[in-house]
Amino acid sequence: MENAANLADIETYQSKVSEMRTGASWFYWVAIAAVLSTFLVYFVNFQTHFIGLGVNEYLDARALASGSDTLRWGTILLQIAIAGILAAFGYFAWKGSDIAFILGLFLYFVDAVVLLGYREIFAFGFHLFAMFFIFKGLLASRRRFDPSVDATGA
Repeated sequence: MENAANLADIETYQSKVSEMRTGASWFYWVAIAAVLSTFLVYFVNFQTHFIGLGVNEYLDARALASGSDTLRWGTILLQIAIAGILAAFGYFAWKGSDIAFILGLFLYFVDAVVLLGYREIFAFGFHLFAMFFIFKGLLASRRRFDPSVDATGA
């Protein structure tokens, strides 16, 4: 009978880890969307950041206003580096780092506020959607070792 209880605990732990990793994978999706948005702006001349980052919109406005090809390519590389930082948050969150979840959520929230300044409502909605799932991943990560988080009923 004790083995059955241990098996149930293992299955519960595995489901929490799976939910945590699903939340962490949203950092990867956001990074992919940011790179896709960058390529749409620079190579297709699509001027709406419907899935991109607010910081990318700011950098795009500065680079396109200058008209310099060097600044344009530097901005593209910087935006890809920013997407790499998001992917790094995803990697560390995937490994179970609550700090990566919290810091990534905070920076993504600040980016969402920047998008409100540019009146990109669809991109802001995408940010909220992604933050919801990232937060669910953070809760699952906390539930792995802290039984008081389970008491919330979430």
